Order: sequence, then structure tokens, then C-alpha cells
Amino acid sequence: MTEQAHDTRPRRPLREVVGDIDRDILRLLLRRHNLLARMHNSKGFLDPAEEKALRESWEAAVSRVSRDARLSGRFFSLMQEVEFLPRPNISQDREAGDAGQDAGAERRPAFNLAPPLRPVRLSMPAPLACRATRAWLMLAAASGRPLRIEPGLMNDPIVDCVKALNQLGAALTREEDGVTAREAAPLGAPDKVLHVGDSAWNFFLLLGHYLGRPSRAKFTGETSLKLADFSAVRHFLPQMGARLVHVVPKSDGLPARLECSGILPDAVSPPADVPAELVEGILLAVPFYERALTLDLAAHPQRKLILARVLPILRAAGADFSLTESRVRVAPGPLRLPARPRLPLEPELAVFLLGLPLVLSGETRLDGDWPQWPGAQAAWELLRALGLDLRLDSRPGQPDENRSDSAVRAKADATLKRACLADLPAELLAELPPDWAPLPVALAACAALRGGEASLPELPGADMSEVTSFLHAVGLERSAEGRLCKTEQAASQLNAASAWNAPSPVWALALALTACARNARGQGFRLGNPGVMTGLYPAFWALYNALPEPAAKRPVSGETPAAPARRRIITSAVAVPPELPEE
Repeated sequence: MTEQAHDTRPRRPLREVVGDIDRDILRLLLRRHNLLARMHNSKGFLDPAEEKALRESWEAAVSRVSRDARLSGRFFSLMQEVEFLPRPNISQDREAGDAGQDAGAERRPAFNLAPPLRPVRLSMPAPLACRATRAWLMLAAASGRPLRIEPGLMNDPIVDCVKALNQLGAALTREEDGVTAREAAPLGAPDKVLHVGDSAWNFFLLLGHYLGRPSRAKFTGETSLKLADFSAVRHFLPQMGARLVHVVPKSDGLPARLECSGILPDAVSPPADVPAELVEGILLAVPFYERALTLDLAAHPQRKLILARVLPILRAAGADFSLTESRVRVAPGPLRLPARPRLPLEPELAVFLLGLPLVLSGETRLDGDWPQWPGAQAAWELLRALGLDLRLDSRPGQPDENRSDSAVRAKADATLKRACLADLPAELLAELPPDWAPLPVALAACAALRGGEASLPELPGADMSEVTSFLHAVGLERSAEGRLCKTEQAASQLNAASAWNAPSPVWALALALTACARNARGQGFRLGNPGVMTGLYPAFWALYNALPEPAAKRPVSGETPAAPARRRIITSAVAVPPELPEE
């Protein structure tokens, strides 16, 4: 008998071994991140030569173990851009000994979401739609006309859009909760390097602007755009007389160089895989082209969404366009921009604010127009199907063509205890945008946490791994039939130890909404990355922490009061410095 045959020690489960390897990988990534920080130049960036050497070394190492392009390209880009939380307390790490790294990671800062469990009373002017805000800013900059938009979300995408347009020569100014466009020369198409942030809509707005004239430009972006797949855009642009070249080899994302001939066809049919945002960006830019352009959207699956979001803006701006079935023809010509355009409210934020009465009972009132977009209408019907009293109210007084005279009111007398989404029409969930999947997941989780009946079917287009991660974070699991049930062990582990990192701002909203349905004796749910809300609504946590009755700041109507006049006082008193002591 060999010595190995007498070894009766129980073997560790393979999942524990894999978990140890994952933690070792994270420690190595953190060490790599710290070394890269030491290699940064005086401007806080890595020199291109250094990054090229690292990339070539990585690709050579990957080629010996794998042929997967994602490992050689996207994984390297992710390692270059990944961010880590601040270091924990050093003294605590020393006391923890060798296990201090894992123990210290639990002490990193996190938000504890535990709002008061009382009926909500929320009344506020709803922030205007982020996408429509940037569309109007693009029209104002391209035409050089003055314009004012408030109240705005003032999130990262809007800030990055303002910076990019100012870099092109626009005169945009951010002031408190709004953006002002001053009269200036219309935008040209200079050969510049433009940073579009982390929003594909910013990229497509500028792309549409450049396509109409002979031009060249280079676009850069943040992590998600570096890892994005713009291959469909690259294949479509030759129909518009342009070419997109990715700077990084074997990459389909940014940075990328654009070369435009300015020679456009009379009509073009975008293929089904072309992003809807690119089609919208082209439609908004055609009034500034030299010739008319017809876009045939018959083959595009999102033509209803494109027309619902773009045509009201073109109509309000006075653009010359016509619609025949699915063919939109836009002619160049001067625009008549209103000084304060009338925008709908931001539905991605509003649906969660309107869902608060479902979870806490009470009432929410948002001043603004509800957008007539397919996804927004689907969210409206979903909230009503779950028992929310949802209606549109008109404000008394004389209507203003530039300001909304309506409001959205949501009211619920009792909290949500039944959310069987599997019983709803499949078309309703299919119309909901995939990015809004956290809304039905959070509402179903709220009913399940209260011990009620909840079911969650497969959501079209949603990442079910994110859904599973969220449900585990709030102490729930989904059965094979789609029913939600509690897992007390998972909930206790979350409250006692780790915090959950939201993949997107909407998932952070989902956790904040679900925290309103926790047990009153519970500690709440911990969010490890509250800063993710800068991508949607930076002021959300101030509003959330003031529940159940936040005092929302309302915009000041009328002209801004002038500063008080400075007075000059003449006196005979003289200020005499004290005498210095003799040495």
C-alpha cells in the first residue's frame, strides 16, 4: 500500500480551490494596478510606448495558451482600466496579520441602504431626459443658437458631452442644475482628438455631425467604449462615404479614427445590426448637411423607438422633414430653436421614483411630461399592472410652450406583496428595454422579501447572471419555475460581511428600492460602489437619504436676482500697524 492510499484526510471541494485561485488573481491584479500607477508620467497617464510593450508581451504570453481574441484584447484593456477601492486602515491590517488583506477588504467604505419604513411623500420637478438633453445641446452647438435646459441630470454623460462640444468650438456652460448654450459660430469639423466619455450616444452624436462633410477625427472613450463592439458601425459607414479604423489591433472599440469624404448618397438603408443611436445621430445631423438624405428604416427592428425619440425633437426645432411609412427624409436648412425646449422627464430614473409608493405606500409626484417612447410606455403599464395608481395630471394656470404643464402622480395605499411577473403578457416585458431589467427584478424581490408571492420569468435581452447576483445579494434565489424564495444564509452573509457592487446605476437604484422592503429589524443592504450613480443622477443619494419626505430643490422661476450693489464707506479712521519690539 502506498502512503497516498493511507491518506484519509477529506479533500477540499473543487469550488473552494477555485475560489482561492480567484482571490489570488485579484491580489495580483491589485499589485499590477499599483505598479502601473508608479509608471504613470507627470500627466497621470501611461506612455504609449510603455503600454505597447506591455500589450505585445501579454499577447505573446496569451498566444502560448489560448487563441481566444477576448483574452488577448478585451481582458488586457480591462486590466489597464480597472479601478480598485482605497486601501483599508493600515493599523487594522497589521493587527489582522497574514489574513489582513481579506479582512481589510471588508472594511472598505460602503453605503448601508436602510431608509425609514414609512409612507413616502415625494414631490419634485423631474430631471429632464438625459438623451434628449444631449440631442438639444448638439443642435444648439451645430447651429450656434442660444438655448437653456433645466433641470438636468448633470451626470457624467452630459458633462462629457458638454466638454466634447466645447472642444469643437461650442459655447456651453454648466450652471447648477442646467446647461446654457450661448450664441456662437456654428460648429465645424476640425481634425481633433475628441473624448466622448463612457457613453455611446455621445460618440454617435459627434459621428453623425462629422459624416456630412469632408473631415477627419479621432475618438477616445472610457472603459466600456474601449470594450464595445463597433464592428457593425465600421461595416455600415462606407455607405455614408466614410471609414472607421480602430487604433488598437484586434479591437472593435475605441480609440478609433474617422475619415469622411463628405459624399453622401441620396438614400440609405441601415442594416438591422446598426445601433439605433447611430441612426438617431445621423437624423439629427442631416439639417446641417449640404444635401437632403433619406433613411429607410423598414429593416431596422428599433424603427419605432428611433422615430419616437427623434421626430419630436426635429419637429420642435423647425427642421424640414417628411415621413412616409418607414422612410424619413430630412432636408438641410436653418433651425428655429426655442430658448427653453420642452423635454420629457428622464424615464430611467422616474420609474424607480414612481415605484417607491408600491414598496413603502404613500405618493410620488413628478412635474414633467411622460415620454411617448415604447420602453417608457411598457414601464408605465408594468407599474399599473402591479397595482400602482398612476395618472397624468395637468397643472392649473396658463400653459407655457417651453415648460411642462403636466405632472405624473403615483399613489399606493398598501405595500406590494404580490408580484407574479410570469402572469403578465410576454409582450409587456419584451417591450421593456434590457437596461431596465432591474425594475421588474427589484419589484419582484420586494414582494418576496415581505413573504408574498413573487415570480420572475426570463427577461428578454437581460443578463441573467447579473439578475442572479442581485438576488443573492438581497437574500433570494430563483427556482427553475421562476419563483423567488428567501435564502436566510445569503442575506445574513451580506449584512454581516460583504457589500454588493452594482454593475450599472440602474442596478444601484434596484438595490435602493429593494432596501425599502427589508425587515424592519434588519441592517439594510450594503452597496459597495455608490459612486456609480454619477452615471445617471448624482443627486440621488441626497434625495434617498431624506426619505420618506425629501425636500426637493425647485428651480427658481423668472430672472436671477441681481447681486446687491457694493457700497464704498469713507471714514477718518486709520489702521495703524502695531509697533515692533526692540531687539
